[in-house]
Amino acid sequence: MKNRLWALVPLLLLTVVLCAQQIPLQMPRPQFSNPFYDNFSRNYVNATAAGRGYTGLATLGDSDNALLNPAAAKPDSASFYLELDIKPPIEAEGYPMYANYTSPAPISLVGLSTNFGKDFSGALLYNVPKSITLDDFSFYINQGNDFVQRFPTYYLHRLSTNLAYHRENLHVGLNLHSEIHYYDDPIFLQTYDRVRDYQFSFRVQPGLLYKHGPWGIGYTLLPPTKYDWDMKYAKYNMLDPLWMSGGLSYSNPGYAAHLEAEWEQTSAVDDHFDDRMIFKAGAEKIQGALSYRLGYMYGSKVYSGYIRLPHNLAEPDTSIFWNDVPDSLYVKDSSQHALTLGLSYKHKRGSINLAAMQTIVAEVPRTQISISLSFYLSTFTRKKELYLND
Repeated sequence: MKNRLWALVPLLLLTVVLCAQQIPLQMPRPQFSNPFYDNFSRNYVNATAAGRGYTGLATLGDSDNALLNPAAAKPDSASFYLELDIKPPIEAEGYPMYANYTSPAPISLVGLSTNFGKDFSGALLYNVPKSITLDDFSFYINQGNDFVQRFPTYYLHRLSTNLAYHRENLHVGLNLHSEIHYYDDPIFLQTYDRVRDYQFSFRVQPGLLYKHGPWGIGYTLLPPTKYDWDMKYAKYNMLDPLWMSGGLSYSNPGYAAHLEAEWEQTSAVDDHFDDRMIFKAGAEKIQGALSYRLGYMYGSKVYSGYIRLPHNLAEPDTSIFWNDVPDSLYVKDSSQHALTLGLSYKHKRGSINLAAMQTIVAEVPRTQISISLSFYLSTFTRKKELYLND
């Protein structure tokens, strides 16, 4: 009899583990700002870098390169930047009715850059690192006579001020990020109320780049930031975790290669999360005014399993119509392998950059197409001078 009881112990332990895995996770942040949604919500801003596997922190570039490493931005003239990022929708599973994840606002970067003397450069960049909309969260009420429809949307808007110092082989930079987390129509079950809210945060990003002959080594980080977010029906103790990135580059006339890695301590947000690792590799061939790029990216899983949708716990609506609305959904493995392609054309007034990113192995597919334009501000002042001379 005793031997039979001992034989049941492994089975009981396995049952406990399996049951624990089915308990939905209480999300530590507003739904779409959680890091396991980054596999779609993150915008890889900087079309030049996106074409070569989103690498470039260990080589000098234009001011859009400041988004990778504040020390790696060294514009050759005062310039204006504009970038559009397009992400086709993907299916969103687990909701009451058919829905998609979309990113309807394609403008991801607008910026100005200039030099201050021989050794300093600076830039002011508005960018959108994350954007996602659920299109849509809907269900019927009153025996199908009425229809509830919501479009939960999360955007991270960022205004970045960059300042960099360049002295021979050494380059040091600093980004000051003023961030607004914007949420519209968040999902709260057992209420028909609609919420629109935003929260401000501030982050500092130092960076370092050292060049020696054809080699370059770069490093940058974002220290953790804490703040509170009261969204009427839920209060969140927010943490933007520690993020670090480093890499190597090798370049000679006509060719360049890059190898980089990112690490984000997402386990500090919640114990159920794994830290995120991203490995990136890219190559570039420069042929006259044209540059051809190829890259590869791998991002590791943060979380997979069930999540519990937020509820109105203050004054919950108890009508029977909520019984047919799922209160949890399954989040797929967020790891992704992706290939990238890029093309740039430099002309006397600036440059045109194109990039495409496509996952090749992923439970959650992703496609991103990037288009950016840069113009030297001297182009417009020169036209004015020619007009006055005439």
